[in-house]
Amino acid sequence: MTDEDLDCLTCGACCRTGHDGRILIPEEDLVRWRRMGRDDVAAAVQPGHFGLVAFATRPDGACVHLGTGASPNACQIYELRGTTCEEFARGSWQCREFRREAGIDPR
Repeated sequence: MTDEDLDCLTCGACCRTGHDGRILIPEEDLVRWRRMGRDDVAAAVQPGHFGLVAFATRPDGACVHLGTGASPNACQIYELRGTTCEEFARGSWQCREFRREAGIDPR
């Protein structure tokens, strides 16, 4: 399977990382969202790794912003998503690891 074959809207594994605060939010993102008047996004956090905050998760371990009326794997805040999400590369080793953990791509 090539990177081009990977479709984020049929996967969403990177947004279902469990309850351990893996999807980190840099302070700059929190400041940006507050400046935009999106305190709701800036407040939807939980403790993350390395003393940072992370996106909050639902009871099933998925990011609270995952899922729209159009797709269960679409991001509700895609246009203003966090730096960590924006820099996440489709097909990267992390992408493939999340897919393996989710049972989507067992290789």
